[in-house]
Amino acid sequence: MQNPGLLEKEVNIIIVEKTTALCNRCDCSHEAVIEKRENCIIATVYCPKGDYEYNISSNAEMFLEFRKRSFSDLSDESKGSTRFVLNYISITNACNFNCAVCGANAKSKLDEAHFLSVDEILRRAEQIKRNRGRILHLIGGEPTIHPDIFEIIKRINKKGFATGMVTNGYLLGKNVELARKLKKFGLKRICMQFDSLDEETLREFRRDHLKEKRNAIRNVIRSRLKLGLNCTVTKHNLSEIGELLAHGLKLGNCVQNMTFASAAPVGRYLFSSADSADREQIVTELLNVGDRYHFTFDDFFPLPTYLPWGVLPHPDCGVHIMFVRKPGDIRPLNYYVYIKKLYRYMSYNRMKSNIVSRNLIPLIYLLRAVRKSKLFASIKIVFGLFFLKRRYSFVNVGISNYKAAIFLNELRLKGCASAFYTSIGAVKGCLYFFTNKHFPGSREYEELHGSC
Repeated sequence: MQNPGLLEKEVNIIIVEKTTALCNRCDCSHEAVIEKRENCIIATVYCPKGDYEYNISSNAEMFLEFRKRSFSDLSDESKGSTRFVLNYISITNACNFNCAVCGANAKSKLDEAHFLSVDEILRRAEQIKRNRGRILHLIGGEPTIHPDIFEIIKRINKKGFATGMVTNGYLLGKNVELARKLKKFGLKRICMQFDSLDEETLREFRRDHLKEKRNAIRNVIRSRLKLGLNCTVTKHNLSEIGELLAHGLKLGNCVQNMTFASAAPVGRYLFSSADSADREQIVTELLNVGDRYHFTFDDFFPLPTYLPWGVLPHPDCGVHIMFVRKPGDIRPLNYYVYIKKLYRYMSYNRMKSNIVSRNLIPLIYLLRAVRKSKLFASIKIVFGLFFLKRRYSFVNVGISNYKAAIFLNELRLKGCASAFYTSIGAVKGCLYFFTNKHFPGSREYEELHGSC
């Protein structure tokens, strides 16, 4: 390993963090370092076969500020184990699209694809249940083309899961009854890919079905399924994500989450590395519509750490902004509640997990963090959320940092809250996508072994 101290002296590099990272060349762990160079954040892995680097942020000041807002000692080994909040099962690697960006590298030729049996899907769902998971998302490929999709949802629903589906939305737009039927069998949520309102941009993504996408949104809303909108961001659509946020917020209370994810060169990625966009560029673009919805940079935070819930998310994974929707107005939650104060309270909690620490204590923290000038407005919102659910709701907007996730920082991986349930069991999200065929349970490993 090079001497980081000597390197810092020679070229004025500021070391942000010394860590270890998994290496796809050697399939093992190596020393690594995260550095600030000029206004960029660069991660270097010291591999015996040759050092290599990742440019994980083009805005070092913003990147480091997000780290400060996590209020957590990320190197603290005494915090105990985390739990998986988001659980995924890939039920097929077949797809009716052939997108230019596809982390799953899905197969458009069905004879090259795999479809998991209902029994195998249920076996994996049982593992989620044993791990105390409640939220389960079916992914692909494209899950709506699985021939047993209704049976899968029906049987999973009987196990008590809040089941969602990640989809390109094409069949939901072609078949007006599909969303209603999915809801009838027990589906709770649709998370739909929606990358652009411009047909030319969608053609560049090989997702040029804007009419079907719009129809799918309408059909999902009419079915009263919850709706999430996922946007994969590259330089091709970066300039319009502010309008995509506005579009989603205007759709009404059925939209409860939106995700803007920086595309990573993994799976099938047919753009150049120069076409990638990072988290900080996404936040900067979203701020262009900040005046319209009363938010600023101060309203963006990493997800909170709260040990009694078993959640210890790393700030490099992403940030979010929570909105409150009420009749005639949408504002960030930070307008009513000091989010910085709330998250600080949560991060300092060291209580063991029990019914009090999981439920009562967070409520007390929330009450303590309410802005005094907004107390009456906050009471009205709480009343509306309980009794006027069609008029009041939360909307969580997440900015996921997949461009940086390809750097497999083991300090970051320690707190991963998402798991993909594979043929060998639960695999953390970044390990599923960003390791190679030699890593058991990775996407490439699953494909090689006839699974998905």
